[in-house]
This record gives sequence, structure tokens and C-alpha cells, in this order.
Amino acid sequence: MVKRLLAGSSFAALLAVVASGQAASKAQPVPGLDATVTKVERASSASLRDCPPGTNTVNAVTRPGEQFALVTVAFKVSSAFKPSPMKRPTVTDNADKKYNTASTFVDVGSVPEYSCTFPFRVPEGTKLKSLQIESSSLDLSALEPK
Repeated sequence: MVKRLLAGSSFAALLAVVASGQAASKAQPVPGLDATVTKVERASSASLRDCPPGTNTVNAVTRPGEQFALVTVAFKVSSAFKPSPMKRPTVTDNADKKYNTASTFVDVGSVPEYSCTFPFRVPEGTKLKSLQIESSSLDLSALEPK
């Protein structure tokens, strides 16, 4: 029976659903605001845009021994969302060291769906564990580049 399950397409579909659930970390940092981490990348330069993306077009570059960890988060705003000031997100590495971003939240409820990439200046080779947005912690370990 196990062989039949393994050969069946429904089992493959189940594995795909489980894998996709592990690839993206989802949370609700404040009521009415859903946040899903979609990717983590590394770069030597980064845009310091606000979230949701607006007119701030400042860029930054790293110094020797550093890199930017770019964490992309997709947001969905529901009718239950009540606009209020939000703190800047932070990330924590595997050694529990916290890193800040220069990007800020601005007019979060202005559009129903958007994506933001938050740059974090970290030492080269730093492996991230989690992203903190308000009271939520989103797992980054599955999305970290290998």
C-alpha cells in the first residue's frame, strides 16, 4: 500500500504542499496584516526603500567583510487592519545576534497588497534564523541560501 501511495500523484501533490509550506514563513504581525517571507538573498548593495515602496530611493553599499541580507516580505492588508505606527523589522542570526534595517514602515494600509525587501547589513557568511515584525517572528532558516 505504501508503494501505491508513493507512486500516486496525490502523494506528490501532498509533498509539494508540504515543501511550499516550509519554504515560506507566514505570520500576522498586527491584526489585519498578513506577512509572508518569500525569499532571502545576499548582495553588496541595496535599496533603502520604505515599506510599502514609495519615493525614498536611497541606496547603500557594503564595506569589506560585510554583505546585505535582503529579506523580501509579501503583505496583505485586510479590512480588520487599523493603521498605527510600526517599528522597523529586525533579523536574528543563528547566534541570536540582532540586526536592524534602515527601511521603515510608512502608510502601511495605503494599498491592499505589496511586497517589500528589507536590507540588513551583516558580516559575510551570516546565517539568519528569524525576522521580527512587531510581535511576530518569522522563520528564515528554510529560505537561507545554501
